[in-house]
Amino acid sequence: MSSFEFYELLIKRLKQNSTNTILYITLIKYNFMLNQKVNDLRSAILLICFISMLSIITSCGNKTEDNSAKTGEGKGKTETKEPVKENTSTTQTSPGKEFFYAKSKENNIACADCHGDGTNLKNTLTKYFSNVQGADKRKSVFHGKFSGAEVASNASGASVCWESYMKMKTPMTPEQIESLNKYYSSLPNPNPVDEIKYETISLPQNDKAKLKEAQKKIMALTGDAANGEKKFEEACGLCHGANKTVKKVPDLFDEFEGNVKSITYNVRFGDGAMPFFNEGVLSNQDVADITAYILKKNGK
Repeated sequence: MSSFEFYELLIKRLKQNSTNTILYITLIKYNFMLNQKVNDLRSAILLICFISMLSIITSCGNKTEDNSAKTGEGKGKTETKEPVKENTSTTQTSPGKEFFYAKSKENNIACADCHGDGTNLKNTLTKYFSNVQGADKRKSVFHGKFSGAEVASNASGASVCWESYMKMKTPMTPEQIESLNKYYSSLPNPNPVDEIKYETISLPQNDKAKLKEAQKKIMALTGDAANGEKKFEEACGLCHGANKTVKKVPDLFDEFEGNVKSITYNVRFGDGAMPFFNEGVLSNQDVADITAYILKKNGK
């Protein structure tokens, strides 16, 4: 084999498969030493050294490319994950959201137990009370108790729930009110509502004359205990059900001494940590059904 043919073969092998370069060059070197007559021993040695250097350089180049490719893949994966982590962290650390979901130390009730923010509708009580999406921009809340600038200064009535229903012993701070307002404002609000109006005999103060009328109507109805059980679990279960999580509430199934009148009183007026339910969300028939269920469970 001539020197020219040898170099052509070398280049051909290098181009074919870079991963097998060392193997090809080694075979070429042995073939060259065994089958070729070299007049100048020194030239042959220099040629072999040259081929060996090419092998080393080619091998290092391949490793560098492999490492670069791996590093690039790693960076690509990291950059894809980072935005997701940051967005999740921002949502979880919202002061207003944390406050909205925080349980009262007094009775373990949270704003989110009764009021929907668009993500907690699995809490059945949210269907009975106003949602908080865009609540900071409403004209009035709490059946007109707060209007205008008072809506924002009372976190849309949360100041009342804080003391009356959650039984907190100190008023909400300006910082807590501001955090709730910011949270209300940040929530998606596909159906903005300026005011949530409903008929109630509880506001602005308990109307005892209308309560008596309601009691007479409910007493005249025949209650369905089966439907009453379903309504009870939805509207009353959080505080009075078998799996209740609220503390410091009476047990309705242990030596209960109530009747239709007392149950109607508590449903329409509320009592202590218990909010009132207006007729628009819990009808007289619903109250009659719930009463039938409670009395049946108590053997009455």
